[in-house]
Amino acid sequence: MTKRVQFSCDVKFVNTFDNDEYDRTAQEVAKLTYKDMVELLTMKSQWRREMERMLAERAAGEKRDDDRDEPPRLFVSCEIYT
Repeated sequence: MTKRVQFSCDVKFVNTFDNDEYDRTAQEVAKLTYKDMVELLTMKSQWRREMERMLAERAAGEKRDDDRDEPPRLFVSCEIYT
């Protein structure tokens, strides 16, 4: 399995606030309590299990598609050179 990055061919410009209108200075972050850390690690573990389940479902779906001898799907990509 190779990893690839794909960018959209549609370029959109979005107006944002100027520095005078929007303060972007960093805020001091409070330290996590033990309870917060346990909650964070629990959520991370749940997300990992959900991701593994979704990947297994996708692999099973791709296996079914391969078993049906369907033609390969066409993916169109756009490359950006600078």
